[in-house]
Formats: sequence, structure tokens, C-alpha cells
Amino acid sequence: MLGAIARKTVENRILVSRHLISSTSCLFKDNNEELLESIKERIARNRRILQKHSSSHLKAREVNASISNLRQSMAAVQKKQKAAHEPPANSIVNIPSQVSIEVLGNGTGLLRACFILRTPLKTYMFNCPENACRFLWQLRIRSSSVVDLFITSANWDNIAGISSILLSKESNALSTRLHGAMNIKHFLECIRPFQDSDYGSCKYPSQVEERPYTMENYEDAGLKVTYIPLSPPLNIGSNNEKSKNVKVNNVDIAFLIEMKEAARRIDTMKLMELKVPKGPLIGKLKSGEAVTLPDGRTIQPDQVFSSDKVEGDKPLLLVTECTTEDHVKALIDSSSLQPFLNGEKQLDYMVHISDDAVINTPTYRHLMEKLNNPSITHLLINGGNPVIPAVESVYKHTRLLRSIAPSLFPALHPIDWSGIITQNEELSQRQDQFIRVAPMQRYWMRRGASFNEEPIVNNLLAAEPELSDKAKELIKEYQKLEKENKMDCEFPKLTFFGTSSAVPSKYRNVTGYLVEASENSAILIDVGEGTYGQMRAVFGEDGCKQLLVNLNCVLITHAHQDHMNGLYTIIARRKEAFESLGAPYRPLVLVCNRNVLKPMKTYSICFENIEHLLEIVDISRYPLTPPGSPGGPPGKRPRLPSPHLPPSRDVLQDMSSSFDKKAWKLDELKAVQVHHTRMANGFVMRVAGKRIVFSGDTKPCDLLVEEGKDADVLVHESTFEDGHEADAMRKRHSTMGQAVDVGKRMNAKHIILTHFSARYPKVPVLPEYLDKENIGVAMDMLRVRFDHLPLVSKLLPIFREVFVAELFELTIKKEQRVLKDKELSEKRGQLKA
Repeated sequence: MLGAIARKTVENRILVSRHLISSTSCLFKDNNEELLESIKERIARNRRILQKHSSSHLKAREVNASISNLRQSMAAVQKKQKAAHEPPANSIVNIPSQVSIEVLGNGTGLLRACFILRTPLKTYMFNCPENACRFLWQLRIRSSSVVDLFITSANWDNIAGISSILLSKESNALSTRLHGAMNIKHFLECIRPFQDSDYGSCKYPSQVEERPYTMENYEDAGLKVTYIPLSPPLNIGSNNEKSKNVKVNNVDIAFLIEMKEAARRIDTMKLMELKVPKGPLIGKLKSGEAVTLPDGRTIQPDQVFSSDKVEGDKPLLLVTECTTEDHVKALIDSSSLQPFLNGEKQLDYMVHISDDAVINTPTYRHLMEKLNNPSITHLLINGGNPVIPAVESVYKHTRLLRSIAPSLFPALHPIDWSGIITQNEELSQRQDQFIRVAPMQRYWMRRGASFNEEPIVNNLLAAEPELSDKAKELIKEYQKLEKENKMDCEFPKLTFFGTSSAVPSKYRNVTGYLVEASENSAILIDVGEGTYGQMRAVFGEDGCKQLLVNLNCVLITHAHQDHMNGLYTIIARRKEAFESLGAPYRPLVLVCNRNVLKPMKTYSICFENIEHLLEIVDISRYPLTPPGSPGGPPGKRPRLPSPHLPPSRDVLQDMSSSFDKKAWKLDELKAVQVHHTRMANGFVMRVAGKRIVFSGDTKPCDLLVEEGKDADVLVHESTFEDGHEADAMRKRHSTMGQAVDVGKRMNAKHIILTHFSARYPKVPVLPEYLDKENIGVAMDMLRVRFDHLPLVSKLLPIFREVFVAELFELTIKKEQRVLKDKELSEKRGQLKA
């Protein structure tokens, strides 16, 4: 019935569109017959040229000349576009009328410390942690508007989200500038998408320009930024064990930002007194140019500017992150800061991104004493700030799911938080000289005289979701089943941190799954960007530390960013968890192929050595060196064949001595090659006596069916809905029907579908045939005990009712696609006839 309604809706939309086009054409023809004839002649001329070209009468050099002219035209257009967006540094007309500091992540919860400096024309971003791209919309910012990224320290927390920002930009986007820390561009080139041989070398849509701290400053029409490198003294006497943990580039960068003086306003009374005529002359005066009037008089800009100055300007901002006390000493000693320390100049704002361990040192207190002035606003952004769930989509969506199935969807931390989040200061906390900021807060450096915008408000008040009577009845029946369900087998327990494919959406993060074998043993399968933030929301700070200590192993299916870009954070937070709990460190076992290890080695070379924290099990197969060719040139080294994945590999045989079969409750672990990239695999494991299969990204794979026979649970990717088989084949993914067929052939007792395209942000299409089997659809934050697996499939009828509007829109899109394909097919038939 839903399909019939959607089909009728699409047909009506098409009829209305055709009517509008017809009406517009008639109106256009009546009003501008000459222009219409001109366009017709141009079309006919282009058709003749095309026919001439297709019949090989157009010479190759003429074609090349046409292409060259086209490229030159495109370059000229792009140059004009860049000039419009990047006015010269001395341009008065482009000095921003308002500038604000806006907090994106306050260092807690789903997002580490980062903020933006926003003007009407540009957005400057300071640090770019995981999930930054996903949640920029919270401040009504698009990735394409972020051109300048300022990195205060070369660590993963500050650069993890840059790649996602670049990927989400349009193909004609302006270059992205990376200010401060070094080697970031080199690392981005290493982890760029689809770096394997199956897809070739893929470039980011936006080119990257690196401006290291050695360039000293940056200036544009709105502000000037001075780079202040902070380098601690070399510790030559450190032993080898300590030197393992030292960052490769141990230089932090502070940024001193000075806004250009606000452009003065034109006084209309003075224009009238001087008899300046309306038109372009006034525009020239606004931009600071002298003009000559028709009567010969020369008018200087100062003669027409208002004598009133802009009130409330706070033009000076210092941004600093000191990773150690030695970096604080370097900041105090820096020549750029001396005028502010000795009272010659006065800061207006200072943003502190240092951890509390550094903030509480005697040296930092000494710095604050030197800057002790009530006119300075000190904003503190770090992990000690108030934990506030500022991401409305994630928390409200999970609350809705929890109201349906409380045993499958845990309450997110901070538990039971309820309130309204705005850009004002209500949720901030004052501590001595500091303001511990909350997410989304805004502080004005310059506020324009006319400021009219819709306020940004996140409503997270605990309110009952609006549900239909039918949905309430279905939920009541389900919760009755939930209470009657036996609770006789808790482990293995599965948690879904991310269920989106390729890119995250408002409601779904990218891939990340947790399997808990017992209260003391856990395994992660794939770690997409933002996995740690999701983990922190599910388990809270203390629970997350304990889970990371219990984490024995990480399995990575392949090297695409949505499956491994969160790995570095997990490694760093796990090390900190051992230190916080006072437990001796135990290396994390990483099972992956060679393509996953490439960016990890690059990261260790460019930024910080993390390989010593791991025990790596490389499942790639390295071929033996082939013998030299007898007829080949002497002394030439033969080329080695590339490593590859074996069809199936018993990983337990390759485990290090730290592997404890009994403690891990892991009796079987196989890596099975699947059909996605050349180096991609699924995993078959027996955990706590139960057989679980993870497909990874793949087309339907017979080998996975064979190796996973009689699985208790199959977690299979379902990127596309049925009807997109051609797209699935081209991109080497599975449709929903194909995934279900794999589960049936495998004889899996339970099937959970996941890895949905971002075109299904809240819920994928839910065909009726799913109800005939034990098939469930994964949602972010789904946490299911083994004995609760039968409940997952019972949610489908409820989802159809709760998400009826979203499913209706998906059905309309499907009908539009069917009609479009039908029209194309008919046109092809007419052309052949």
C-alpha cells in the first residue's frame, strides 16, 4: 500500500513539474521571441559542430584548441571565485563586521577540544578532532566553508578529523590551509581514501596547502595571525625506554590573532553636505579610495566617514596548548608574548587547550599571575569541563530507541541529563580566572550593529516521544516479550558503535563493533572515526577506562578510513586507562593486513611512536623472492610480487605469547578473504562458545558462507536496498536481499544487518520478507546480550510505524528511480527504431 501511495505521489509531482515547464516556456516565448530564436540558432549550430566532429571532419588540433580555451576559461572563473573569497590583505571593504569565538567541542563526550573563529565571510577552525565534520552542522557550518585549520600540537586528537573535512568538500572547493604543526599533509596523503591498487590514486576534492610555524605569520583581509612555536629543551640524557614515548615533533604552536580595525561607516549627512552623487563613487569611498566628483572636487574617505567608533571591539586573542610544563616556560619566554606580560599591550581573550595536569603546574600559575587582568577573558577547553550531551540528533534518537527497547539501548552518559543548550553562558563553570566552557557557547570579539539571526538551540529536555496509537500498542506487546525473555546467557555481548557506511550521518556513525566474551575480555572489530566517542557515551568515563583495560584485541577488516581511522585514539586512550587505574600495561593485539599497517607506520614516523604499544599480527601473505631471470640484465634485482591475503587463515596460530585462550574465551579466529578491495577480509570467531561471523565490506561471498557455516550470529553489511544491485556490484558491496541470502546459505541462526548507506540516515528500507527470519537491523548504540538476540528481529514492525515518514520518503525516491529508468529505456527504444 505504501508503494502505491508513493507511486501516485511521484506521478503527481511529475505532472505538476511538466505543467510548470510548459507554462514557463509559453511565457518566455511570448515575452522574448528574439532571445528564443537566438537560443534555437545556437543549439542548431552546436548540433552541426557535433555532427562535424563525429564524422571526423574536425581536425584534432582544433579540438585540442577548443579544450585549451575551455580550460583557460575555467581557470579564469576559478581565479575570480578565489579572488572574491580571498580578498587582498589590505582590503578595507572585506574587514568583517562581526567576529565570534564559538565552541564546537569542549573536550568531553563525543568531541575533543576544538573551536571556531567565525566571521560573515570565513570560518577559521582551531584543531580538528574525530567527529568534527559530523557535528559541524550543530553550529550551522558546512565543511566547504572551513578553509583555514590551525593546529596547536601535532597529536592525533587535534588532526583526526581533517581527512573527513576534506572528503566532504565539493570538487571545486578552495584549497584548505593547514597552519602550525608540520607533517600533517604528508600523513593525509598516506591515509587518503581508497589508497589500494583496486581504486588507484584518489585525490581529496580540496587541495591542501601546508603553512608550518616556520612561516611565522598569516594575514588576510580580516585578521593577522602570528605563529609562536613552543619548543622544550632537548632531553639528551633520556634512556631508550622513555624515548619511545617522545613525540617526533615536540613543538607546540600558540597563535596570536589580531583583528583588523573595523571599517568606519559612511555618514550620509556628510555625503549630502559634500553633494556626493549616488552610485559607484560612494562604493569607492567605502573601500578607502579618494574620488573626483563631476565638478572637479576631490573627496577623501576621511571626509565622509563617521566619527563614531565601533564599540565593544576585543581584537586580540591568544590560543595556546602546552602539552608539558616545559612548553609553558617556552611560552613565557617567547618574544611575541613579552609586550603582554610586561603590560605594554593587553589581551582580550585567551583560549587555553592544555590539560588540567599542565594548568595546575607552578609554571602555568606563574603565567596566569602575569596575565592577571580583569579585562582578559580566559576560556578553558579540556577534558575537565562540564560533560554536556550537546549533539541533539544522537541523544534524542537514542532516547526514542530506548523508549521502545530499554534492554537493547542503554541510557547514554551523562545519564539522565535533561535541559536546553544555547550559545549563552548558562552551562559554563567558573574556576578561578578560567571559564570552563560548554559546547556551542559563543563569545564576541566584534558584534555588528545589526545582528539578526535565528538562535541555535538544542532541546534535550526529557520528554515523551510523540508516537501513534498503533506504535504504542506495538511497543507494549514488544516490552511484554522483553520481560518474558529468558536471561540465561549474557555472553558474548555485542555492541554496535557505528552502523553507517563510508561517511557518518546525523544519526549513524561509521563502522565499529564490540564483542565482550566475559566481564574481563573484549574484542573490537573495525574502529571507524568517532568510535571512542560513541564508547564514551555508552559506558561513561569510568566504564570506558575499564573496558579499554579489558580490551585484548582489535580486528581490522580492511584499510578504508571508515573502518580504521579511530584506531589511533583507542590506542592512546587505552594506554591512559592503564596509567589511570595503576595497572601494568599489556600490549594490544592488532590483527590486520599490510594496508592497515602503512598509515600506522607513517603516523609513528611523522608524529608519535605507537607501534611499541601493540603486538601486530599481519595476516598478509608475503611471497618468496623469485629467482633472478637468467636472460635478464646482470645485477638487476627482480621485482617482488605484492603481498596478498590467503583465502582463509587461522589467526590463532599466529598469535603472540600474550594470547591466553582461556582468559580471552576465544577458541577460533579465522580471517576469510572477501570481495571488496584486494586486501579485505571478514572474520569468523568462536567466542564464549558461540560462533560469530563479521562480513566486513563485501559483495556476496561464497567462501564466507562456507567458512561461517552454522554460525550463531552473522553480522553482514547491507549498504544498499534491493534494486541497487548494479551500484552494489560496482562498489563491491551487498544489497539487503543479498546479505539475507548469504545468511540463509550459511544457515546462520541470527542475522543482523548493518553498514547502511548514508542515504538512509535514520532507518533503511524494511521489506516484509525480513519478518520471516531471525533478521534484525542494527542501530547505533544497540547493545545486545546473546540471550536477547531474538528480540532484535521483533523491532522491525515497530520501526515501520515509528519511522513511517522516513520510510515513505525512501519509497518515493525508489518510485522516482523506477520511473526515470523506464523513461530512459523507452527513449533508447525510440532511438533504435
